[in-house]
Amino acid sequence: MPLIVRCVGVDRHRDVRVPDLTGARHDATALWALVRDTLPDADARLVADEEATADEIRRVLGDTLAMARPGDDVLISFAGHGTHDHRLVALDTAPEQYEATTIPMAELAALFRTTRARSVVCILDCCFSGGAPARVLEDSPTSRDLPISTESFGGSGRVMITASRFDEPAYEHPRRRHGILTNALLTVLTRVGAGEAVPTVSLATAMDEVLALVRADAAAMGCTQTPMFLGMIEGGLTMPALRPGSHYHEAFPETARPVVGASITDLAAYRLPPEIVEAWIHEYPSGLNALQVAALNEYGVLAGESTLVIAPTSAGKTFIGEMAAVRAVAEGRKAVFLLPYRALVNEQYDQFTALYGERPCYCWRRLVVGVARSQACDGATSTSRTTPFGGKRSSTRLTRPERLDIRRGCWTKCGPSSVGWVSLVGSCSRWRRTRLAPRTPRR
Repeated sequence: MPLIVRCVGVDRHRDVRVPDLTGARHDATALWALVRDTLPDADARLVADEEATADEIRRVLGDTLAMARPGDDVLISFAGHGTHDHRLVALDTAPEQYEATTIPMAELAALFRTTRARSVVCILDCCFSGGAPARVLEDSPTSRDLPISTESFGGSGRVMITASRFDEPAYEHPRRRHGILTNALLTVLTRVGAGEAVPTVSLATAMDEVLALVRADAAAMGCTQTPMFLGMIEGGLTMPALRPGSHYHEAFPETARPVVGASITDLAAYRLPPEIVEAWIHEYPSGLNALQVAALNEYGVLAGESTLVIAPTSAGKTFIGEMAAVRAVAEGRKAVFLLPYRALVNEQYDQFTALYGERPCYCWRRLVVGVARSQACDGATSTSRTTPFGGKRSSTRLTRPERLDIRRGCWTKCGPSSVGWVSLVGSCSRWRRTRLAPRTPRR
């Protein structure tokens, strides 16, 4: 039976009052790429960021479901912000035109009821509950009605999978840069049937494992997240297990772990901004040294792995952190460099200004250089001037690291590789209790 797939992911928003996200595009891109690699004959389309206006999302979903034939299976996924009154937020969502620039769940339900498709599966990796860490538009109206029921979406042949209950936040995996739900789905759909000649997966059976994985990942972060699976498909829905191929590896080059040599031009394999790679070529004409090559190839610094580098002065440690930081901000995250003394902060700031300040990329405005100290005080941080990720010096002092709640505030969009340099002074015993890999909430 023909499979029709539409993957929507919205990380960026035109209105500055709508906070940008960090993993929604990854969610949509990964599912789309895996379908393209596994089922080249499937009708798969990706709608992300600049394409994902409210009108375009409406048009794509409306046309897809209206044109589906009785034998078609349709898979729709959305990753992005939700609202308190159960709407999906688009690239161009604006408070002044709230209803016109958001997509209500009731509109989706109507499309589900009228389509002739044999089955429709809708995956929503967003949040309607609100709260500081939630993937939700806070300035939206609040509804007390549940947005979804089996009946409202057309009964048999219609399945809705949501990232969490409607009174729970939905979180993001701290290392995978996917929503916990999407990460669990991708894990299960790519792992099953590894030893079979023609590996297949039953969606209903897979959801049991997905639910267990989501709960386990959330519990490991000290959170609660319970996905919802609503609806049924008579006879079930079986599809081939997804296998990464050229589309997936092109979208996520770190998964293929490109082998890098001494030439800095090799870093282009990680899809770093070309103007930055060119600047590094001129800044470091001798290329990468053995320590830096090992950090890339053996320890996966640019593949999202956390790495502790211990080496003598002038061994090239700073550039290892610099590469990881640029990789992070080029993907829309933020990066923090922590150094032990204000003089080093000033020096590093001047170097970054000279190298990145005039570059036509947004790396520099998302990088902050701060001071880390270990003297005791009552709060976790102490600042004399607030410059959150503004491309400026910061006098932030991490004075009580064990009290850091990295799930909130500016830390929520820092990936595990975003701390480019941590120099520990004073007693190290308290720092050992600090989680530098953040428990990132799903918006």
